[in-house]
Amino acid sequence: MKVSSIVAVAIAAATITPSHANYFKDDFSWGYNSGIWQARDGSNGSPFGCKFTPSKISPSSHGITLNVAPNQCAELRTKSLLSYGKVQSSLKTGNAKGTVSSIFTYTSWHDVPGRAWQEIDIEFLPSLGNVVHTNLIYQPQGGQYQSWELDIDLGQYGLNIHQDLIHIGFDWSSWKIDWYLIDSSGNTRIIRSLYKDNGDGYIAANEVPQYAWPVDPTRIMINHWHGDNSADAMYFPQEYFYQNNWAYYDYLEYTPK
Repeated sequence: MKVSSIVAVAIAAATITPSHANYFKDDFSWGYNSGIWQARDGSNGSPFGCKFTPSKISPSSHGITLNVAPNQCAELRTKSLLSYGKVQSSLKTGNAKGTVSSIFTYTSWHDVPGRAWQEIDIEFLPSLGNVVHTNLIYQPQGGQYQSWELDIDLGQYGLNIHQDLIHIGFDWSSWKIDWYLIDSSGNTRIIRSLYKDNGDGYIAANEVPQYAWPVDPTRIMINHWHGDNSADAMYFPQEYFYQNNWAYYDYLEYTPK
């Protein structure tokens, strides 16, 4: 089951708990658990400037590296659709501008016809500096794209994504999303919260309209990619200078509610 390793069965057995049948923790030792993950092989189109290629995922004794090169990038997605829960990982990235390394949930009409695009993001863009880009995305099929973006400086927590292994995640429920990290002193810090609108007729800055709240089962994904330097890419992830880059992921854990 484990890519590049035969120990996957033992790891999978050790990481599934009786109380949470969908729980998993993959420490990515000698690769990824192919019972959990599928490596993407294909392109997304603009503003992505690269094809997702399984060979750009490099195993090691503990953790995997998703590599970026001109026209090539890497992505893993869960085979199963999962619901409310906590998604936590740790990663460190290179510093090539125009690249993105991510931990996120994603579902859309590509999973179920007529389903809205729903996404919760943790993203690191060297073009933005030492920040984590948090976001929630909603778009009905054929309808208007909406997002709730916020960049958060990691330096205030004594962390640097290009030097430190950042332990970070989000806790998603039917009414609230908390983004959190573990700071340089080992303390868990909530760095952002979004709430589902309570229906009082007023949408606060930290609230999301009820119709846009992510409710459908979703895939957990990690990826590392570069932009195509189109007009859209100049906004996100900004100009790419054709440099190689890397993003090292130490583990990923999902705990359902």
